[in-house]
Amino acid sequence: MDTGQVFVVALAIIVPAALLWGVFLARSGRTKKPSVMLGIPHAMRPAQPDERLEGPRLERIMVWGLLATLATAVFIPAYWLPETQRQTSFTERFAEEAVERGELIFSAPPELPEETDAQAFKAVERRIALGQGCETCHGAEGVGGSAPFTDPETGKSVTYTAPPLNNVFQRWDEEVISFTIERGRPGTDMPAWGVLYGGPMTEQMVSDVIAYLQSIQIEPEPLPEDCAQPEGKDIVGCGQQIFEARCAVCHGPEGQGKEEGKVWYQGAALWKGDVRHLSESQHITTVKNGRRYAFMPAFSEAPAQGIPVPPDPLTDPQIEAVVAYERTL
Repeated sequence: MDTGQVFVVALAIIVPAALLWGVFLARSGRTKKPSVMLGIPHAMRPAQPDERLEGPRLERIMVWGLLATLATAVFIPAYWLPETQRQTSFTERFAEEAVERGELIFSAPPELPEETDAQAFKAVERRIALGQGCETCHGAEGVGGSAPFTDPETGKSVTYTAPPLNNVFQRWDEEVISFTIERGRPGTDMPAWGVLYGGPMTEQMVSDVIAYLQSIQIEPEPLPEDCAQPEGKDIVGCGQQIFEARCAVCHGPEGQGKEEGKVWYQGAALWKGDVRHLSESQHITTVKNGRRYAFMPAFSEAPAQGIPVPPDPLTDPQIEAVVAYERTL
C-alpha cells in the first residue's frame, strides 16, 4: 500500500472518529434533565410534542442523514479508485516473495556446526527450513550439473547429467515442469518431490520453485542463420547444428543417451541405429509432437491438438533435417 492509500485510509478512520468523539463530549457536557437524573425509564417519560418531533428534530435527523450520505459518497470513490493499483502492487509483491522462497527451496541448506549459538542459528533458520538442495544436481542458478547414480537394474555406478533449468521453459510448459517436480523421473536420479508422492515439498513450495525458475530463464541459443531454411543445403549438416543447439541437452552431444560410458544423459540413445525402429514418418511425428509426460517435448510450430506450442519452435524443414542427422548416428 503506497503513501496515498495510507493517507486515505487514515483520513477515513480518523475524521469520523474525531467527529463522534466531539459529539460525545458535547452531549456529555450538557446539563442532564430531571427525568434522567431521577432514573425514570424512557417509556415513562412525557413524550415530546408533535411540533418538535416533526419540526426541529426531524430537520436535524435529515441534515445528519444528508451529511452521512455525502461522506459515504466521497469515501467510496476515494477508497476504491486506487484499488486496481493496490491489487497490482499486492500481486507484484506476492510474486517477488514467491521467487525469494523458491530460491531458498532450490538452494542447499547451509551447514550448521554443533557449537552454533542461537543467534547464528536464527540467521539461517529459514534457509535450513526451506532448502531442499535442488542446486546440488542442477547447479547454482540452474546452470546444470551432475550427480552420482546407481542403475537400479544393473547396479552400475555412473555420473548422471542433470539438465540445466535456466532454459527449461524453452522445452516444457509449467504443467509438465510441475508434474516432473512432484513425481520425479523414474529410472533417473530425479526423485519425487511432491508431498502427495512421498516427497517433502507442498504444492506451494513447488509453485515457488517454478516462480524462481521463471526468474532465471536465459535467452534461447540462436539457430545457425544458414540453416533457417535447410532446403537445398547440407541437410545432415544443418540437422547436426540444430541438434546440438536444441536436442543435445537431453540426448547428449553425440546422441548417446544412457548407452555406454560412465556419463548418462536423460534422453533416449539415438546412436548406433537405436532410433531406426521408428519409420522416418514416425520419427518426424515424434519430434514434432513429442511424448508428453514421457519427457520428450514437442518441437513443431503446429503440434497435434492438445499439445501446447513450444515457445521457440522448429519449422518442418528444420525438423526433417534433425531427423536426417539422427538417423545417421
